[in-house]
Amino acid sequence: MNKIHLPSINSSENNKISNIINSYPKNIKKYKEYNNHHVDKPKFYYKISEKGPTLLKSILQERGWEEYVENESPWWNLWWQGKRYRKIDYENCKNYQRLNHISLPRNTWITKKDALFRLLRMLKGSYGSCYNFFPKTFILPTEYLSFIKYYSEDREKKINSIWICKPTDLSRGRGIFIIKSLNELTYNNRIVLQRYIRDPLLISGYKFDLRCYVMIKGTYPLNIYLYEEGLARFATNKYDTDDITNVFSHLTNTSINKLSPELNSTKEKVGPGCKWSLKKLRNYFKENNINFEIIWNKIKAIIILTLLPAIYEAKDDNSQCFELFGFDIIIEKSLKPWLLEVNLSPALNNECNIDTVVKTALLNDVVNLLEIENIEYLKLAQKDANEYNNHIKYGNRFSVTNNHNEFISNKKENKKKIPISEAKEEIGNFKKIFPFNTVTKTMFPKEQLRTVMIKECFYL
Repeated sequence: MNKIHLPSINSSENNKISNIINSYPKNIKKYKEYNNHHVDKPKFYYKISEKGPTLLKSILQERGWEEYVENESPWWNLWWQGKRYRKIDYENCKNYQRLNHISLPRNTWITKKDALFRLLRMLKGSYGSCYNFFPKTFILPTEYLSFIKYYSEDREKKINSIWICKPTDLSRGRGIFIIKSLNELTYNNRIVLQRYIRDPLLISGYKFDLRCYVMIKGTYPLNIYLYEEGLARFATNKYDTDDITNVFSHLTNTSINKLSPELNSTKEKVGPGCKWSLKKLRNYFKENNINFEIIWNKIKAIIILTLLPAIYEAKDDNSQCFELFGFDIIIEKSLKPWLLEVNLSPALNNECNIDTVVKTALLNDVVNLLEIENIEYLKLAQKDANEYNNHIKYGNRFSVTNNHNEFISNKKENKKKIPISEAKEEIGNFKKIFPFNTVTKTMFPKEQLRTVMIKECFYL
């Protein structure tokens, strides 16, 4: 194994390194000025996979971070990748490091279409109407006969439902189609078949949905944060149920609508493009006397009731891990929000100006919420790196933590040494919505709903 590089690790420089670490600014804004005048200093390092968000790289570099280079950089502080980590990656994660996926055995349940709705149906059967926020759903081919029975009963009642079919193993709107008749139903792979939200809220005739960003920080204790900003994603043709084959009319996925001939045309009230920020949507609702906060509070309830059952089996505290979810919500004409999907790794690329504005602020707030830019963590990182290099240099003559139990013991000891701040109510645009407290307990519009939510959210 190659010896990893450390800045100035020889004995004559130990005092210098110690002084540098102790003088390291805790405030990242001060760090930028500090960064311009100090060459030999401890740094923060990031590992981002090849397909990871390039915008995040730019943001971290702007904050003074450097990219981790294997066998050269002394340590890493943030590791970000699309896929989940191995068990050993979680076990070896140090106090000064963060992983962007939480170790949860059932976490994928809510980010896979079929498993999400199977779970929600089970919960609705047990806990009733508080889970009435997702459309009627069947998973084919397993539940084909159940669907035929339901479909026939609708026909007998003269109910002409529209159904939307979504492949379970595809994303970004690929493979989705809509049917009005059983004769139109064809599929080769596993699909989720849902009753179509036939009367969505429209803006000048255009359909839209919301992309809400939700962050979980650790699991013991569990803290759920909802980002107050986000995206409204528009279809680029006017909504028309007479033509169910027009994907530009019925689907709001950006990957679909960026191919539309009408993408850059100035659409009535919507304007060019296919996205708004939630700030702009809030302003539109206010101008049209629609109470956005009532809808937003209901969305908070949807998020909490969806996440809690998915994570209750977590055995680890996941204190070095976090998860950023993308919740897709559509609003019905009656102003009722419906859950469409939960995304494990929401797209963080910036394809337009709205993306750049919203996602740059989002990722900065994600880093702030991690609270990793801390001098105490750098001290731990420097200590680990020094021990490692001494072990490489002196071998068994230098005692280094190799034993797993000793590692765990030292890890716990380090946690005691570092003052861990209580979870903040808000950082930037992230607002904590769970656990309930003096701020979040009043987030629901009706006392009855709040009582139900508290009862149901603590059933675990």
